[in-house]
Amino acid sequence: MTFAAFQKAVERRELAPVYLFHGDESYIARLGVAVLKRAVLTPGSEAFDFASLIGRETTAEAIVAQAGTVPMLSERRLTVVYEFDELAQAHRTKLLEYMKAPVKCSCLALISSKRLGSKNKFERGALESATVVECNRPDGEVLVALVERMASERGVSLAPDALLVLLDWTDGRLSRIGNELDKLAAYTEGRPAVTVDDIEQVVGAKASGLRDLALSVAERRQGDALARLAELIEGGMDAAQVISQLYGCWMGLWMARIESGPRRGGGWRPHHALLGVPDLRERALKRTSREYAGGVGLFYRADLDIRKGMPPEPTVGLLVYGLAGDADRA
Repeated sequence: MTFAAFQKAVERRELAPVYLFHGDESYIARLGVAVLKRAVLTPGSEAFDFASLIGRETTAEAIVAQAGTVPMLSERRLTVVYEFDELAQAHRTKLLEYMKAPVKCSCLALISSKRLGSKNKFERGALESATVVECNRPDGEVLVALVERMASERGVSLAPDALLVLLDWTDGRLSRIGNELDKLAAYTEGRPAVTVDDIEQVVGAKASGLRDLALSVAERRQGDALARLAELIEGGMDAAQVISQLYGCWMGLWMARIESGPRRGGGWRPHHALLGVPDLRERALKRTSREYAGGVGLFYRADLDIRKGMPPEPTVGLLVYGLAGDADRA
C-alpha cells in the first residue's frame, strides 16, 4: 500500500500486527513509525510498551520476545526493527514463523532502507506475510508539502524560489534535504526566511556555475564546457547530480527555443540556473530541435552507463563533450 493509504488505515484504527516499510526514502519509514507511535502507544507508556532494535545487532529470539510481550499501559505493544533485512541468516526462519502467526496485541514494524524483491526466500516470505508500505520518493505537491513540514519542524521558513532550488540541488532526496535543512537552520538562525543565496552558501549549490556550463554547451564551446564541468565536480557536485541538473537546463533551453517565453498560468518554467539569463531564447536558437532531441539520447546513454558501473566522472565528461559538439550526431 502507499504511505497515504497506510495513514488512512491507521486513522480508521485498522491496525495490522506486522508492517514492512521498504523503499528508497528512509524518511518516509520514520514518519510511519511516528504515525504508529501516536496510534498505538498511550502517552507516557513508551518506556514500557515500545522497543527499538537493529537487524544486524539483534536476533530473531529478541525480536519475537519483544513483540510477544503483553503491553502494560497501551492497547498494543510496538516493536520496531530497523534494517531488519540484515538479520543473520540463522535467525531469519524464526522471524518468518512469527510473522505468519503474530501476537494480536502487538504491532511489529520492520524497516528496510532499500526496496525488497523476490531474490531470496527471506524477502519473499516477509513481503507475503506483512502489510507492506511503500516508501517511495514523493514528487509534485506531496514533495513540496513534506519539505515545508521538515523545514517547519526545524524552525526554518523557505522562500518559494529557495525551496525550488533546494529540491533541484538535492534531487528531491528527503534524507539529504533533512541534512541540508539542519545546516540551514543553524546558518540562518533568527532570520525570517531562507533565500537562494543562503542555499548556495550552505548547500554548496552554485547556480552560476551550472548556468555557465549550460550556456557553454548551448554555444558549442567544448573546451570551456569541460572546464566548467571540472569546476562543478571540484566544488562538490557528484556526477549523477550534474547529469540531473544539466538535463533540466538542456530541456529548458529546448523549450526556450520552441516557446516565445514563459506562459502565465502554466506552461514551461526555466530551470532556476537559467533564470535571468539575457537573450535566453536567442542563445537557445543556436541549436536545432533535432540537436536537442539528440542530446536527450546522450543523457539517457550516460545514465544507463553509470547504472551499468561505468566510472561516473569520465562518463559525464563524455556527455558534456558530446552535448557541446553536434549532439544529434554524437
